[in-house]
Amino acid sequence: MIPPHLEQYFKTADSRSLDVLFWLLRNQDNIGNLVTTLDFVASECNVTKVTVNKTFQKLYKAGYMQKIRNGHYRLIGVEPSVVKRES
Repeated sequence: MIPPHLEQYFKTADSRSLDVLFWLLRNQDNIGNLVTTLDFVASECNVTKVTVNKTFQKLYKAGYMQKIRNGHYRLIGVEPSVVKRES
């Protein structure tokens, strides 16, 4: 089941933003941290850096993501185990 706050975000996001969001969810560590760059995420998702930046800004504003420092981010409000696939 998708947490209600993420469902709300999904309703307002375009498909390219969702690609970025799903990449973030799949690549966070076990406590929600990510070490990456906007360029790398753009390359991995086959979108522009502008799209990644806009998605990150929406997530910051909505309180779903926090920038720790350049290249270090934390997703907030989603247990990583909820979105990780079983091996």
